[in-house]
Formats: sequence, structure tokens, C-alpha cells
Amino acid sequence: MSEKYLVRIIKNELFNFKNVDYGEIRYMNYSSVEKKAKIEKNDIVGLYGQNGSGKTALVEALAILKYILAGKEIPYQPYEGLLSSQRSTKIVTVFYIEHGQNQYKAQYEVELCADNIEQKINLISEKLIYWQRGATWKTQRDLEFRNPYYDTSSILDDIPVSFRSENFKGLKDDIITKRLRNLAVYCAQKKLSVFFNRLMLYKLADGDPTLRNVMWGLADFGSLYFQVVKVNQLADINRNTILPVNVHTENNSLVMQECLPLVMGGQGKISENMYMQLKEAVRGINIALKAIIPDLSIELRPVNEEPDKEGNKEIRVEVYSVRSGKEFLTRYESEGIKRIISLLSYLISLYNYPEICLVVDELDSGIFEYLLGEILGVLNEEAKGQLIFTSHNLRAFEKLNIKNIVCTTTNPENRYIRLVGKEKNHNPRDFYIRTITIGGQKEELYDEADLQSIGYAFRRACDIKKPEMKLHFSDNFRKKLEGSAVEAERNYSELNPYRL
Repeated sequence: MSEKYLVRIIKNELFNFKNVDYGEIRYMNYSSVEKKAKIEKNDIVGLYGQNGSGKTALVEALAILKYILAGKEIPYQPYEGLLSSQRSTKIVTVFYIEHGQNQYKAQYEVELCADNIEQKINLISEKLIYWQRGATWKTQRDLEFRNPYYDTSSILDDIPVSFRSENFKGLKDDIITKRLRNLAVYCAQKKLSVFFNRLMLYKLADGDPTLRNVMWGLADFGSLYFQVVKVNQLADINRNTILPVNVHTENNSLVMQECLPLVMGGQGKISENMYMQLKEAVRGINIALKAIIPDLSIELRPVNEEPDKEGNKEIRVEVYSVRSGKEFLTRYESEGIKRIISLLSYLISLYNYPEICLVVDELDSGIFEYLLGEILGVLNEEAKGQLIFTSHNLRAFEKLNIKNIVCTTTNPENRYIRLVGKEKNHNPRDFYIRTITIGGQKEELYDEADLQSIGYAFRRACDIKKPEMKLHFSDNFRKKLEGSAVEAERNYSELNPYRL
């Protein structure tokens, strides 16, 4: 393969997204990138906080970002309710990019709105600010584009469009400005980013090398190295239909990122290509699985082969767990083990490749507390990639530095903070719980409810009187009911002659 891009998310900002009016998170290498243009620290960050306080909002925003960078349409159904209907919703992300001996920094801003009539997500405006590292980051360039063609009447009116830039004087002569109107119409119809789509990226091949490396680096990152595992995968696991296996594999000529469905409900048919991918993924998973769950391995067993309607080979398979010489269908494993199997291939890649960024919502779901802590401890010490996760299990406080933890607050205008004031002799877990109960931070972390009030509310909820229901029958219908009751009593007496 040609020289790869190393991309690292160093900051996120959310504006009017779900229950976050404003929130900012700076990741572990933000300061080292700003000062030295280097990745110096292991990059594990966990989000903690009460239910409904903005943890999943960040995960959803990152999932939207992945769609954009990968040049894909943002699906309407999962996200339309997360975007503000009254104010603009904006996601801002700052990246560090390495390519060969060159270092870049990029800030990408996107403004979104939901079109409830067409049931589409529109990318109303985009802005890309980028720097190439010299002695400092002082050389700044920027591109901004607001797409008017989501309104079809604008196409007929032939409204002129152009990139706006404050720092890039040579932009008007650059190849990306040619036929920009056609590109804008195409992106509005396809609901794609003007920056990150295959037409734009191919046009950059002969353009400004700094802009090319920044945009190609971010596009490769979104397509190949950036994976967001949302909580809806837990529903697939719990339904016992499929086990989503999040896979990243690469060799000298190919990089692949997929979520492969491991059949759980007995036998299932998959394509020959998917079978080969799953077989290779299972081989890697088993090596790591035995270190986490002793004596456990999984087997993907082919039952038979048959062609599909197009004549392509399909393989009918079963998935078994093998433990201490006993085997059974993997569908009967616990939720925690299935969760580990689902994530393990990507955790292996995170451990080995610095290009990987893995985002997991509710990482702790179903996983034994001690085991979760051990996995996080190993990753924090040795993983080369970036892990962003949400969790409710406080074991992470004992295995990570307090700087690795971001806490959500009760203030929607300042949703994310790091804890301050922890002394060396403080137990991190106890320090967090004490902070929740007695405060001491810039923002409140928990909207503490009076436990007696909760008990009182529970009692009241049970004591509510059910409304009386009165039924009114006609005289004819009442006579029929009475006649049926008499006949039923007579039949019962005939069948039970010895009853008292």
C-alpha cells in the first residue's frame, strides 16, 4: 500500500444537538498537537454521567461525522429527531493528520437540518479550516460553502455559487472551483458533503497538495479507520438473530472495515466472500478470546453450499461455542460474551494500529466489571489507536487516569467537563461519587433526587384509583346474558353430579 494517513480526533464541539445546547471535549493529545504537532499520549477517553445527560449525543454526532467523511448520505430515520427544529445544529471537529513527513491540522464544521417533507438530512453549510505545520501552525487556509440548492427553485433561478475563503487568495484559479454549480446540485440531490464525495476528491488529484492531503486523509479515515458502534447493536445481540462482528482487516494491498452479521438463530446463508471474511475474523477473535475467557472459542461451521438466484455461491453455516470440550450454539452464550465477541476484532485492531479510532456506546453493557477494568487497563497502557466510549460502570475510574474521564453535567450549555481537585491519595472512584453528592466542580454532575420523594411517588402511583366503568346493556341483550348464565349452570350440574 502507499503511505497511509494517520488521523486523530483532538476536539469535538456540539451546538444544539439533541439535549446539548453546547458542549466541547478536548481529547488526550489536543495540547501536544497544538504545541508540538505530535501524538504523545495513549488516547483513551471515557464519558460518564447520569442518564440523558449527553453521552449518547456525542456518539450519535460522531456517527453522523463518519457518514459525511465516508461520502455517504446521512440516514434520516435514526437522526432526524436529534437535530434542532428551531436553531441550527452544528458539529465541529478538529483533526490532526500525518502523511509521510508532513503534519496537518484541520477543523471541519457542518450545519445540518432535517427535511421532514422529503425525510432527508440536509448539509446546509460546510467549512474547512486547515493548517500545514512549519515552525508553527500559523499558516491558515479555509474553505466555506453554503449550498442553496436544497431549495429546488434555486436551481431554476441559476443562483451563482462559490467557495468563500479569507486566507486562500489563489482559490479562484484552483481546479476545485470549476463546475462548482454542477457539483453543488449533485450534492444537494444526493444529500452528500460538497467536500467529501468522490467527484470532489478525484478533482483534487492535480490541485493544491495541502488541501488534497487534508481531504484525502479525512476521507480515508472516515471510510477505513473510523468505526462507531452504537447501542442499537445490543438489540441485535439480545434478539439472538445475528451477532454484529465489527471487523477491521488490512494487508499489503487492502484495508477493509465492515460490520459482518454472524448468524445466531441456528443455520443461516451468507455469501462465499462474507464467509471467507468471517472465517478470518473468527480466527483472530479466538486468539484473543482465550486470554479473556479461558477455554472458550467459537467455530463457524459450513453445512452446505448452494447457488443463489444469480448463480453466486452461498454457504449455509452454523456458529458454535466450544468450552472445555463441550459445544453449543453461540446464541445461548451470555449477553456479555456476545458483546465481547462483537467488539473483539476491532479492539485487536485498536491495540495494533495507530490509525484506528473506535467509538463505543455503553462499552460496559453485560461485561463483568473486573474484566472491563482489565481490558481498559491494557488498552490504556499499550493501545496505539484512539478509543472513545460511554459507560456507567465505575471500574474505569480505577484503571484510567482522571484526565481520561469526561463527565457530563446538568447544564445543557456546558455539557462536558473534566474533574478537577483530585489529590494523589484520593481513590478516583470515591472522588467521583463524592463529587456527585457534594459538588466542588464548575458544574453540577447530577440532578440529585430526594430518595424519600421517589418512594412517595412510587406509593402515589400505586394508590391511584382506577376510574369506575359502567356498562349499559339493552333489555334484549341483558335477557340473553341471563339465559346463557342459567343454561351454563345447568350444563355444569349435569357434568358434575357429585358437587356439593
